[in-house]
Amino acid sequence: MAQEFDRSEERHPVPMPPPLDFPEHGSPEADVLAEVEARFAKDPYPVKRNFGVSYVGPPHEIAERIRPLAAGSFFVEWARDMNPGADRFEKEAVRMLGSLLGHRDAVGFITSGGTESNLLALRLARNLGAKSEPEVVLPTTAHYSFRLGAELLGLRLREVDVDDTMRPDMQQVERLLNRNTVALVGSAPEGNFGQLDPIEELADLAQRKGLYLHVDAAFGGFALPFLRELGYPIPPFDFSLPGVSSMMTDGHKLGLLPVATGFFLIRDEAMLDAIPAEFTGIHTITATKPGDHAVAAWSVMRRLGREGYRESARRLMEVVDIVSKRIESIDGLRLLVRPLLAVVNFTSDRDDVERIYLELRRRGWGATYGHDGSQGRIRLSIHPHRDVEHAHGWVAALEESVQAVRSNA
Repeated sequence: MAQEFDRSEERHPVPMPPPLDFPEHGSPEADVLAEVEARFAKDPYPVKRNFGVSYVGPPHEIAERIRPLAAGSFFVEWARDMNPGADRFEKEAVRMLGSLLGHRDAVGFITSGGTESNLLALRLARNLGAKSEPEVVLPTTAHYSFRLGAELLGLRLREVDVDDTMRPDMQQVERLLNRNTVALVGSAPEGNFGQLDPIEELADLAQRKGLYLHVDAAFGGFALPFLRELGYPIPPFDFSLPGVSSMMTDGHKLGLLPVATGFFLIRDEAMLDAIPAEFTGIHTITATKPGDHAVAAWSVMRRLGREGYRESARRLMEVVDIVSKRIESIDGLRLLVRPLLAVVNFTSDRDDVERIYLELRRRGWGATYGHDGSQGRIRLSIHPHRDVEHAHGWVAALEESVQAVRSNA
């Protein structure tokens, strides 16, 4: 995470097009649609072949079908009497999710996604802690939004080292606590390698020390409960642990909801007294939100239920399993860590990983390339929209790419 805000390197320029005048006259609809279609056709990967930043994918089809029904509606606290339908959909979606995540009485809000939700958690923890020099303790693997929030909210972050399995050093966590600490942060799982932080231990520590604990479950909130129901050994990570104060999750990652649909949930409504909401009662950063986000969240949860989400999670892990096993079957490639959920990372001790990535790209299959110290790695982030056919297609392209690199070595 520290690299996200490393100011030692030259800042990249903002990729702006040449200056563009506002059009004087409107264009025919057919021309506008044709240009949109042509531009999207130039994207490097078709949606079904993108295994890179693909935790965002097509939402469940009911989300598109209800969109016309919500046209023009919105939800914001001060105007609930003007759009009571959208407001009710939001609050019922929050209640359903609170029940899923271990606390039926949880209160909360739909947000624009994980970054906003994490900022809201930091703000609430800071205000509740009421320290003159507030500090937050969190693993180095936490999402960049916590650094953004610290900069915006005047917080100091105390970062905890992680080992090769991405597990934070809990002894270091406890050593970093002091009179200025207002919160602990854990991820379920963290997004880079997809590994679950020791939420049980963090929750126990938070309860013993009287600290606020926020759980970033951007990936896990809509998946881990259902994997547990399928028999996967998922440890407690949610409000079932008394030490968890707040949680967030993104419906647009593994929850089959439209971008951008996040959730911020709080254990106790009384905690919101620390937010100076005035008469408007606005607790989020994006105040007025489109009603179709609330309706889509409610509709997809009602349409799928636990049974439907279990099946979605089962199919997701089937894809992850196919991809992981085929990677391991290729001599010279190895997984960096065993996948817990939807994130797969691998490298090679024999081949140039960046060249493998470029060969995949040349074949029209998406992945993400990064470099960690001495070795390159390819990262996959798999959305439930991917199926077994996509998985076999991707690994076949990987095998071809590795062979191409070795043939031209």
